[in-house]
Amino acid sequence: MKVITIVLSTKVIDNKLDDNFLKQISLLKERIKNDKTRFDPLFQVGTEVEACLLDSNAKPVNTQRLINEMSEFPFFKKTGCMIDYEYGTCQFEFKTPPLSFSNLSSLELLYEEFILDNLTKAIKRVYSNKEVIPVFLGANPSPSILTDNRINYNDRYRKIFEWQNKFSDIELEGSYFRPAHIAAAIQGFHFHLQGRNPDHVSKMFNYVLNLIPSVIVLGASSKLFAGKIYSYHEPRIYLYDHSEQQNSGFPSIPRYLGGLEDYINYMIAKKGIFARDYFELEKERHDDARIRLNSEFYRVETRIASVQPSPKALMAMIEFFVGFIYKAIMDEEQGNQLLRPLPILREERAMSVISGYEAKSPYNIVDTIKSQLNFARKGLTELNLKPDFIDILDKRLKNKTSPSEFVAKLWYERFDGSIEKTIYKIISDIWERTKNNNPIY
Repeated sequence: MKVITIVLSTKVIDNKLDDNFLKQISLLKERIKNDKTRFDPLFQVGTEVEACLLDSNAKPVNTQRLINEMSEFPFFKKTGCMIDYEYGTCQFEFKTPPLSFSNLSSLELLYEEFILDNLTKAIKRVYSNKEVIPVFLGANPSPSILTDNRINYNDRYRKIFEWQNKFSDIELEGSYFRPAHIAAAIQGFHFHLQGRNPDHVSKMFNYVLNLIPSVIVLGASSKLFAGKIYSYHEPRIYLYDHSEQQNSGFPSIPRYLGGLEDYINYMIAKKGIFARDYFELEKERHDDARIRLNSEFYRVETRIASVQPSPKALMAMIEFFVGFIYKAIMDEEQGNQLLRPLPILREERAMSVISGYEAKSPYNIVDTIKSQLNFARKGLTELNLKPDFIDILDKRLKNKTSPSEFVAKLWYERFDGSIEKTIYKIISDIWERTKNNNPIY
């Protein structure tokens, strides 16, 4: 992918923009103006999935040797995929190149090949002296994850650690957490959707916001966090939001975007942390959804979804977004009716994090999800796509369940007095589901 490098070595100082930064913004806005009539390929999908490693004693396992070993595998050269480090020493990130949305089955198979033919074999080879289990859940269940020595100290992560270490502890149901430890203990599923042109992408962004509470309810997977079950439906999001002092979360835009210029203005109005140019400012905003301008294409990055324990469920999330967005933009009159007030979406998001299917809002959350899933299915049909995966979410809605609830149920069924042994039983069960691509619903 071609990277745009309009201006280098710019900076944000005390929320004031220097001349180089202002020049970069001007060039970006001119580029957007010139690109309004572009007609790029629709919905190219690139994904990023974070996971972690634990041993049979529920202790975090350093991924350095695994990443070094796997980086040389022919699979990555053949497919264009990547495996990389993350904030935590026991975390890794698997990335796929942009692929056509019209063949999500091939993306699912790519995940299966990575997990079954590559990750499983590499773990057995690298950690031959002990049992190591990859955990594809939104939170690390290990009770020993929240320490300084679980963090990778490259330059970027070191700066984030020092920044977050100044914040007060986060309290959740009687437990206290240092903000600088949170990112090493949670995992997300991020995917990029390519739009036709700047105006199309700003509309995509607006509709993505309307799906955020529903995705939290359907996709939560982290009720077991750091050795304890919490009542929150998705504690991962609550803790991450507070660890960043609201530098993440639902975008604080005052109104729906009328164009990408509005998004740029939103970004530059926020105080940067370490950013030296617009693209770094864009990257360090960990909003639920963000627009990426750092390539030749225009993309929306969706960051709200938790890691799903199976590749099929990951694809179900993508189908949900693609179908809904396409139908809403093509049927603009009906699409505009689906744009709910931003304050209500923020309230609904907060309640979904806490209460899941029982969330209280001016709208009935279950009815909202049902109508959105039906709308997305219509969009997929109009795209001439056979919905292969979205029925997973239909079944979760019908059963009012999620991976988060499933893991909590396992905990209560299998707890034998030992936190570590119970965690081992649970992650072993989840790993079997991941290997067999067996969705939870």
